[in-house]
Amino acid sequence: MELLLIEKSANAIKVGVKDPDMTVITPVLGRILKDDKVLDVEFTDVHPELEVPVIMLTVSDGDPLEAFKRSTEALVKDFHSVREGLIGKL
Repeated sequence: MELLLIEKSANAIKVGVKDPDMTVITPVLGRILKDDKVLDVEFTDVHPELEVPVIMLTVSDGDPLEAFKRSTEALVKDFHSVREGLIGKL
């Protein structure tokens, strides 16, 4: 899976997702929606041979790329917590 910044404006970004893995995309979208500054996020899946699927993110305030970064870093911390919790119980 590869992410490509396709378009950026003051309050929105459009990120292409080459060879998307929905096991990764779904929790990323869920975590992005938890950000108070995010107005909307959507994933548009298309035929892979015709276009690259995209994530479109719109924020109410601040840099949309920073919101994406903030959300993905929070998701990494979530997964670390889960892993530590499981290892501690083994």
